[in-house]
Amino acid sequence: MPSSQPTDARGLALTGIDASAIDTYEALITDSYYYRLGVQDRLDSFLLEQPAFGLGHVFKGYSLMTDGVLASHGKAAMHLETAEALPATPRERLHQEALRAWLDQDPQARGLAWEQILAEWPLDLLAFRQHTGTLFWMGNKQHQAMVAASVASRWESDDIPGHALFLSAYSFAMEEVGHYAEAERAAKKALESQPQDLWAIHALAHVLEMQVRRKEGIALLEHSAAFLNDYNLFRGHLWWHLAMFKYAEGAFDEILELLDREIYPGTSSFYLDIQNAASMLIRLEVQGVSVGTERWERLAQASLQTAAQNTIWFTTLHHVLSLQRSGRDSAVNEALAYAEAQADSGSEQALLAAWISEAAVAYSRGESQLALDSLLTLRQDFGLLGASHVQQDIYQQIMISAAMQIDDWPRVRQLLKERKAVRIWDPASLEQFKVLARQIDEFRTIEQVNAELRQ
Repeated sequence: MPSSQPTDARGLALTGIDASAIDTYEALITDSYYYRLGVQDRLDSFLLEQPAFGLGHVFKGYSLMTDGVLASHGKAAMHLETAEALPATPRERLHQEALRAWLDQDPQARGLAWEQILAEWPLDLLAFRQHTGTLFWMGNKQHQAMVAASVASRWESDDIPGHALFLSAYSFAMEEVGHYAEAERAAKKALESQPQDLWAIHALAHVLEMQVRRKEGIALLEHSAAFLNDYNLFRGHLWWHLAMFKYAEGAFDEILELLDREIYPGTSSFYLDIQNAASMLIRLEVQGVSVGTERWERLAQASLQTAAQNTIWFTTLHHVLSLQRSGRDSAVNEALAYAEAQADSGSEQALLAAWISEAAVAYSRGESQLALDSLLTLRQDFGLLGASHVQQDIYQQIMISAAMQIDDWPRVRQLLKERKAVRIWDPASLEQFKVLARQIDEFRTIEQVNAELRQ
């Protein structure tokens, strides 16, 4: 390879880019993973200036695929086609393979392409962040952690450009498999480099939630409130985390205010915004809070746009509940039919999403026994739809609420204990679980159950 070939900040060869434009490319990568505003418009302008930069087109394709809707796939395919017609290094060709597999709905091939990159070029930040991010939404927490751990030794130096961006993703991967001390260390290290790293704050918030360190969580996120709205739509998820800590305290009026002001102030169709708002409304309703029809209506307006375009299957439940709560039964049926059609095309996630969503509709219609029976048969597979332990708790909330509605107290108590088991991470937490389990065995009132559901 000619010595004059441009390289990125970590020494990885780049094809088709002017050496003078590399700093701009690095800034786009950095700003993308810091969730800064305007990155996609800047990337579009950059590609007009650097049309022969194949990896830039792949990066744009990745960004479009993470929109979580089918409507973006055509545009991503155009960028892939452009990249494939351009000269490329073997590493850049593997990135093209990953994007092609993503478009073909072949997650195994996509992951293998990224892992081949990381095996040969472990400092490829783009491959690392994309791979760990998609593994999260595929429900592969252990695999996500394995990928992060397998390259960690190559990222040990603080001097490696993008080191903090590696740490924040590594931290979240460690948190999701229960390595809380390591996750907290890595998140705090990342925040030393960039105190406004939303993904590091997010990882740390998860650690604090899983360890029931509520006051620290509120302090972290209330401090972050000073700058959250300077960032892109991911900010809404951190506002949601603040609301979750408030939920544990029973501060329902504050949560509704956060919903209307920060979490879901408009009718955003961004999948994470819909997840955040719908899941919080369900939790509040389980607690007996009247959330009104207007909030569900705003969510339904957004779901009408994307429920039959969705590719992040954890979102399906939230779409369907929003549509059902607003009385749009035909739209509910369309969303379910879309998921089933995707299942017929080979998506196991889509089929599971359809089944879970059908059970949630039964719950929403008051058919509690049917909902509970259906969800009990599916509960070992909930994790296959991705999302964090905290997000996945929405399934448990619905099941336990359904069991309470039919006075199945043995099942209520069992499910309450089941949902706590995910927080066992060391001998001390195991002993705490045993104490709590004995307390739950004595639960006899709705108030006791609701208090536990908030924790």
